Amino acid sequence: MSSEIREHVRYIPGASKGTKSVKTRGIALFCVLALVAAGCGSRLSDDELSSGAGSGGGATATTAGGTGSNGAGITQGTGAGKGKAVDMIGTIPVPCGKATGALKAPPAGTIGVTKDTIKLAVISDKSGQIKVPTASIEESAQAFVDWCNGFGGINGRKLSLTKIDSKLFQHLEATKEACNDQVFAIVGSGSVTDNQGAQAMVDCNLIEVPAYTATAAKALSDRMVQPVPNPSNHFNIGPALYLKEKYPKAIKKAAILWGDIDTAKIQADRVKAAYEAQGFKFVYEKATQVIQESYAAEAKAMKDKGIEYVTFVNTTQEAVKLLKDMNTQGFDPQVKDFGAQYYDPELLGAGAAAEGSLVQLNTVPFEEEKQSPGLQAYLAAYAKVGSKIKPTSLGVQSFSAGLLFATAAKAAGDNITRDNVLAELKKIKEWDGGGLHLPGDPGDNLVGHCFMYMVVKDGKFVRLEPKKPTEFTCDAKRFDYDLKNDYGGGAKAKAK
Repeated sequence: MSSEIREHVRYIPGASKGTKSVKTRGIALFCVLALVAAGCGSRLSDDELSSGAGSGGGATATTAGGTGSNGAGITQGTGAGKGKAVDMIGTIPVPCGKATGALKAPPAGTIGVTKDTIKLAVISDKSGQIKVPTASIEESAQAFVDWCNGFGGINGRKLSLTKIDSKLFQHLEATKEACNDQVFAIVGSGSVTDNQGAQAMVDCNLIEVPAYTATAAKALSDRMVQPVPNPSNHFNIGPALYLKEKYPKAIKKAAILWGDIDTAKIQADRVKAAYEAQGFKFVYEKATQVIQESYAAEAKAMKDKGIEYVTFVNTTQEAVKLLKDMNTQGFDPQVKDFGAQYYDPELLGAGAAAEGSLVQLNTVPFEEEKQSPGLQAYLAAYAKVGSKIKPTSLGVQSFSAGLLFATAAKAAGDNITRDNVLAELKKIKEWDGGGLHLPGDPGDNLVGHCFMYMVVKDGKFVRLEPKKPTEFTCDAKRFDYDLKNDYGGGAKAKAK
C-alpha cells in the first residue's frame, strides 16, 4: 500500500470524535468530476421531469422507520449537558421548535423577519435555453420548510419560502428578485451559473446557505456558508490517491473530456491540476459540445492512444452517449471515473456500456436508507411535498442546508439579524447534516477531506469504497490539495 494513503480514517456520519478516528486496514468524494464543481442534477427533458426522473439513484420517498413527533428518522436524544430528552434528526438535535417564552419582535431594521415569521428564498435552475434543472433542489427546500414548521418553526417563528427560477443563465435576475422581495436569507439553493448573482447577493447584504456552489465567485464569496464546502482554490484528492493505489498504470494513460462551457472548463482545469500533481498523466484532453450527437471520434481517438483512465465533465445524458460510443468502438478502459451528478438512473440506461463505471458520491446513497435515520427523515419529509421529481443527492444537500441555517438561527435566538445568524454559521466547524453526507467544516469553508465510491454492477449502483454502509473514507491532511489558484476569487463585501 502506498505510504501516501496508508494512514487514514473511516468516517461514520454522526459518530463521536473517538469513533471517527478509528483506523482501518485498507483504502477504505464531493463531486469533483461534475458539470458544476459540487455536482449538478442531470439534464432532464420536460417529460422526464413530469415522470420523476432525477439524479438520486432512483429511491422512492418513504415514511418507514423511526419514531417521534414528525415522521421517520426522528428519535429521542439527550440535550447537551442538560439530561433533557430532545428530538433528534439522525444524530443531531432537531433545530426547529416552538418558542420557550413569549415571541419578541426582531431587532429594529431587521429585514425578512417578524415576531412570528422568517422569510426565506430558494434559487435553482428550473428551466432555460439548455435544460439543466437542479432536480429536487426547490422541492427539498420546501420539504425542509414544511418539516421545520411541523415542529413549530425556528424558536417559534414559522418559515415561508419564495421559490425563484434562475433559468440557467438568469442567476443575477433571480438574486435581485430575492433581494427586492426582502427575504431574510437564501437557503438550499443551487444554480450552474451562480457566479452571475454572487456579487449582487453580497451587495444586498443577504446571507446564503446553498445546497452547493458551482463557481469560484460563489464558492469563495462573503456572507455564504454551505453544508458541503467546495472552495475553488483547494481540491479533495482522496479519490485520486485511491485510484493511484489501485490502478497505478492506468493513471499514466489518462483522458479528460468536458462540455465546452466556462463552468465545465474551469472544473476540468481543476481536476487536471490536482490529479497531475498526484502522478496522473493526461495524454488526451478534449472540449466537446455541451450537447453532442456522437462521441465515436473521441472514443476511437482514445482507443488509438491506449487510454486506460477516462473522466468526463458534462451532463449524465452526454455521459450515456459517450459510454455507448466507447462500447461500440470496443474501447473499454480500466477506469471510467464519474462525479456525483452521475449517481442517476439515467446513467444505468447505458446498459452494459456503464458496467464498471465508478461514481463518486458525497451523500449517503439512497440504497442505504434503512441504515440512515437522517436519510429516512429527509425522504419522509420529501414525500409529503408530493412532487413528481424524485429525490436526488443534491436535494439531500439542500435539506442539510436548511438544517444548518436553522441551527444557526436557533442559536441567534431573539437577536435574529442576518449578521448574527452569519456569525453563528461561522462557528459551526463540524457538519454532516446528522449523517446525511460526508463531514465538512462550513464555518471555515474548508475543502472536504472524505470520499466514497459507488460502482455500476449488474445494472445497479453498488457501494465500492469504503465497504460499510453510510461510511466515508477520510484524511484531513492528505486529501486537501492547495491548487494555488482561486480562479477569479469570490464576491466580496464592500468595506464599511
